[in-house]
Amino acid sequence: MDKKSLLMVSLVAIAALFMTSCASDSGAAKFGAGAECIDGDCENGPGKVKFAETGEFSGNFVDNNVEGPGVMVWPNGARYEGNYANNMRNGKGSYKYSNGDTYVGDFQNNMKNGTGLYTWKDGDVYNGEWKDGKQNGKGTYKWANGVVYSGDWKDGMIDGAGTLTWPDKSKIEGKFEQNKFVSRK
Repeated sequence: MDKKSLLMVSLVAIAALFMTSCASDSGAAKFGAGAECIDGDCENGPGKVKFAETGEFSGNFVDNNVEGPGVMVWPNGARYEGNYANNMRNGKGSYKYSNGDTYVGDFQNNMKNGTGLYTWKDGDVYNGEWKDGKQNGKGTYKWANGVVYSGDWKDGMIDGAGTLTWPDKSKIEGKFEQNKFVSRK
């Protein structure tokens, strides 16, 4: 296989890996098979790849793999800027979803993992720990109406010890299970 064919095969493989977007952004475009290096060195160094019908990636390549800082922009307006390792979002980054939501924080294998701040376009905000794309561990969720929950999360739900506080400063502390209050402290 000649060098150009090997590059195209590698770029198609990278496109396939990029198909996995953040789980809650169902509007993110899927990548097609066509990919073209349109600038720089897409084998070893900084370069830019255009994927047929799916967007552009600008960043660093090492042995035909995406490594280090980079930017992926989808035609629907979704955008990721941050670190890549093993052709996936890994490390610190920011993701702007096509619907206007944003996430700034840690990624592992293309998913929100670690700590991060997710802001919904309606004004709701979650700041805390993530695992496999869902709120897990300690975190604080503030609704746009001023209600705040601070405490434990499991699989994207309020679950464990926590405090729910209303705008008038009244609050309830205790145990929650699957988004429901079950008992006081």
